[in-house]
Amino acid sequence: MAEPVRASAMARLGESLGRLHGAERADARARALAEEAAAADVRARVRPGHAAASARPAVIAVYPDHVVDGGVAPLAALRRFLDEEVGPLGTTLLHVLPPYVSDGDDGFAVVDHQAVHPRLGGWEDLERLAEVGGGLMLDLVLNHVSTAHPGFREVLRGAGRPEDFHLFQEPRAIEWGTRVRTAPLLQRFDAGGRPVWAWCTYGRAQVDLNHGSPEVFERTARTLLRLVAAGARVIRLDAIPHAWKRVPGGPHQPEAKVLVRALRAVADLVDPSVRLLAETDHGAGERCYLGEELAQHDNHLAVPLLVFAAALAGEGQPLVDWVNASTSDARHRDGYAFLQTHDGVHLRPMDPPLDAPTLRRVLTRLERAGVRVSHAEVGGESRPYELNSSLHRIFSTEAGLDAERYLAAHALLFALPATPCLYFPTLFGLPDAVEFEPSNPRAANRHRYAYEALRERVRQPVHARILKSLLRLIHLREQAPALTEDGGCEARLPAPGVLHLARGHGHQPLHVLVNFGVEPVSVSTPLRTWKDLLGGRQGSGPVSLAPAEALWLVEPGSGEHP
Repeated sequence: MAEPVRASAMARLGESLGRLHGAERADARARALAEEAAAADVRARVRPGHAAASARPAVIAVYPDHVVDGGVAPLAALRRFLDEEVGPLGTTLLHVLPPYVSDGDDGFAVVDHQAVHPRLGGWEDLERLAEVGGGLMLDLVLNHVSTAHPGFREVLRGAGRPEDFHLFQEPRAIEWGTRVRTAPLLQRFDAGGRPVWAWCTYGRAQVDLNHGSPEVFERTARTLLRLVAAGARVIRLDAIPHAWKRVPGGPHQPEAKVLVRALRAVADLVDPSVRLLAETDHGAGERCYLGEELAQHDNHLAVPLLVFAAALAGEGQPLVDWVNASTSDARHRDGYAFLQTHDGVHLRPMDPPLDAPTLRRVLTRLERAGVRVSHAEVGGESRPYELNSSLHRIFSTEAGLDAERYLAAHALLFALPATPCLYFPTLFGLPDAVEFEPSNPRAANRHRYAYEALRERVRQPVHARILKSLLRLIHLREQAPALTEDGGCEARLPAPGVLHLARGHGHQPLHVLVNFGVEPVSVSTPLRTWKDLLGGRQGSGPVSLAPAEALWLVEPGSGEHP
């Protein structure tokens, strides 16, 4: 590593640790971490030919045990399934959800950050998965640990390091923003014969860490280094808004941003090309964790609801307004956009992207299709918080999955000024789990699949078609300069139900047309002659669109094109 880069990272790390823990030992702690990183010779694992890949590759999120095959380690079974049934993924990242030793919350209740759960496989299985595409995205679960974590068990025995957690000697009322969990924020435990109340943002089974403790930060930094060594090209900072506590207060404390800056410096010590994703909504001011010395990405939580409004309820203007407003934000394309996540679809109850009547129309349409809408309390009022179902159900009618509209929505997703993310079941258009625990609505979209049964299912015509179409979107996006470079984006509604996105690029502008209406329509574009990259159609003049049809149009011969 060039010495100026290392010196800058060391200076930022020391300064950040000074702000978090005091200046007395900040430089010494920074040097110790740098020496540890150098001794381990940590470098991101990059496949040959992928070192210069796009900094914003598409993402596929998958549980480490989404595919199970008898006695085969699930991570190895997943690798084999991807090789046999999906094929080359180019620069696409696999977001492998937490594979660590855990006792709940589908991997997020971590007992040991430094070990892969033996029932899933080992670090070597993760490293082999990193070779499938352009590398991995892995979760740095830094806000909390399982209450079975050795450090917390020691505290409950009256020993250990109580300062590593947020503990209170008596109960107290704490206001702390919107939480998906309904359990009390403080939970009572017995510690060495006396009661203590521990801060548990995500319920009684998970206790929050205190990043005001230097030892907690050092353990977190070591985990980050281990993830880079395993093949992480992007590290997702789970629950980062909650990571720093102040009472009275709420999420997004200023020190959380300093914590991100310190972790960015640790990553820079070993590989500046590794990127950080702050697991929060794309915001502004004190809520924005993006910057040259901070995280490179966060989420666009408004996107799914905006796309559903356009695709399912004929309400395209809110999405047009969102896209056009994005041109004033230089970092807007650093957001991740998706239609479905492992948690479901977050509805941003504190700041919904749709006005109340439009939101009600969209949710009514979804509820008629059997989509479960979870609620949360916001300011004493119950508001829609999350959609808990598969994307298959969201895009289904009485006649079954509307595959045309499902694919048109994804063609729009991949054309937005953001990084597109897919959830493993949506790659094939898979339905909800047949049975799940009613008390955990998120389980509806977290089914684990037997290897042979899944192979049989994804080879059925509708699922095979969805896979083929989404893989084509992934590969076309990698080759379209207008989608991978900052060339601007403008949206409009040229006809009722029709969205037109103009993605700028000097050599090859791209015009995306999507007809979410129920009737054929003809619209004009700035192109005198055009070619559709999705289906190969060519023509001149106005473009005819069937219902639920999407086109990616370029001018034939305009530079290099897929």
